[in-house]
Amino acid sequence: MDKKIPHPDLYGLVLIGGKSSRMGTDKSMLQYHKVTQREYSYQLLSKYCSRVFLSCNPTQQDSLALPHIVDTHCEGPMTGILSAHEEYPQASWLVLACDMPYVDIDILNQLLLHRDDSSIATCFYKERIEPLCAIWEASCFPSFKKYHRSGNRSPRRFLEENKIKALFPTESEKKKLRNINEG
Repeated sequence: MDKKIPHPDLYGLVLIGGKSSRMGTDKSMLQYHKVTQREYSYQLLSKYCSRVFLSCNPTQQDSLALPHIVDTHCEGPMTGILSAHEEYPQASWLVLACDMPYVDIDILNQLLLHRDDSSIATCFYKERIEPLCAIWEASCFPSFKKYHRSGNRSPRRFLEENKIKALFPTESEKKKLRNINEG
């Protein structure tokens, strides 16, 4: 099933605001698909979401032509996701990290096909929960903010401690879900 109709309650968020300390270069500017990874991810999410934004750090915002939300906290993916929620609290978010260049239409179709809005998130489980290619429901954010205010910074741990809809990828899907930081 090819779900490419934008969902009005679902916004897209491409996480590009990392420090890129391990790679030493802005990963969102790498090209795997003849365009930068930020553009590819933005275009991919645009097929499913009524609005799409890049989550960037303050130093990136002046160079962005695409719609973006500045993560002023810059404490990792968690504050990028929280910054998006603060801007649009009514929205659920289809989140994709820019360092997952092999995610494609098939992967996103699986998320949308199996989306469970009674759970706080729909995500893949490959050896562990994958929070950075997931649908985060609007209902999760009160507890997500409380979790962050308590000093926690791990979106994965938050999902592990709450009710999620877990999808178990095939071996070929696991390859598509690979993060380039994983080697």
